[in-house]
Amino acid sequence: MKKNEELFYLIKSLSKSEKRYFKLSVQGSESAEYLHLFDAIEAQKTYNESEIKLFFKDKAFVNQLTTIKNYLKHRILQSLRNYHSKISKNAELTDIIRNVEILFHKGQYAICESELKRAEKKATNFQQDTLLFHIQDWKRKVHQALYPQDFEALKSIIQNQKNTLKATNEYIDLLLANIDPGQFSLSHKKSVSLQNKTLKTLHKYRKLLISKDHNKAKRSLEELIKEWEQQPELLKEFFAMYFSVCNNLLGFLVFKKQYKEAFVRILLIKQRAQKIDTVSASLIKEKLRLYNIELEIHRNLKELHTTHEVVEEILEFINLHKILVPGNYKLSFNFQFAVIYFLKKDNKKALRWINDILNHQHKKDRKDLIIYTHWLNLLVHYELGNGFTLRYLIDTMKKYLKKQKNIDSYEKMLLKFLSKTVTYSLSEKRIAFDGLKEQLMAHPIPDQVLGYIDFNEWINRKH
Repeated sequence: MKKNEELFYLIKSLSKSEKRYFKLSVQGSESAEYLHLFDAIEAQKTYNESEIKLFFKDKAFVNQLTTIKNYLKHRILQSLRNYHSKISKNAELTDIIRNVEILFHKGQYAICESELKRAEKKATNFQQDTLLFHIQDWKRKVHQALYPQDFEALKSIIQNQKNTLKATNEYIDLLLANIDPGQFSLSHKKSVSLQNKTLKTLHKYRKLLISKDHNKAKRSLEELIKEWEQQPELLKEFFAMYFSVCNNLLGFLVFKKQYKEAFVRILLIKQRAQKIDTVSASLIKEKLRLYNIELEIHRNLKELHTTHEVVEEILEFINLHKILVPGNYKLSFNFQFAVIYFLKKDNKKALRWINDILNHQHKKDRKDLIIYTHWLNLLVHYELGNGFTLRYLIDTMKKYLKKQKNIDSYEKMLLKFLSKTVTYSLSEKRIAFDGLKEQLMAHPIPDQVLGYIDFNEWINRKH
């Protein structure tokens, strides 16, 4: 995102109700120009500043467009803060702290005390240690202003601050440890905060996977999930963190091929997610991650009859939250759809998703998915018997592979086989596939490649 596009993407991210709230909050003659600029940017599909300048060429403000855009951005952010003042306990507590700072400067210490008492209780209940430290700091300032000689009470407040800071420092250490589990060791001291305990458990889980203690790794996540579910208020407040733990467990179940248990857990987490009112980018990413896991199960089970329903559900979700869905996620899903329909022998639907990828690819797209989309394209045209098209695509594929890397032995074999046998009869193909299987035994396809497209499974069902 370029600097001059920030306002465009901010406006595009707004929901209908957020836009309505913003326009109502800035109504007045002095805001008319800002609203006109808002509407003009909102109407664009891609940001074009030259077009904006041309559109407002008769307006004086166009000569200070950067300043006006910054002002508009800050007014939108101010509106969003007000609109989402109850979005989380973190937001509520931040507002209280801001109120206390204003009241403190006005000398309204009694009101400060009552506000801080309310905030401290809420921060403690919802384990908001970072904000709790700031609340306690204001509590100290207010008490010192009211009772400058009450050293015992001040010592007690400062000691509480110190204890809160320990929990915050533990949180920072845990974040660092989870970046590289193999390089960090943590104390065995029990974490008080459920968030800290979650990070510690995830660190332990990854180390257990490294040591291949799979049963213990699974139990650690199951126990953590139960603890979250026993604290419904915290679960609702930090649902994305709980969701992430569940996705880790689902990933483990797929790795162990425990698909029935995985499906039950997928159903349960979807039901819980429906009860969460606040939609955030982090929550959407966890839902996308869940869908990826679900599709992986469908790919592994091949002929599962509910696959189409899942695909439709995912497409509906992506369309609903398209602004917040990263491009690589869309690419990944389109590739998954293509592979699934290919495995289900619905080659026309597979080709639809292949063409969608190849016709809308960008330089920043994942190269691995683009390469294996080209491979899948070859297999689909082979299945459809499109000999002329296939031979053209094979020539293109050879050039593409040479640009990316050296062509491997198994790739040469597959390309030659596809070109040579596409027009064979069924009986001739059966014999040819037997020969290809023998050749690949001497030059096997790497497992990492089979994770994208299971060429071996395709070959096995042919001979």
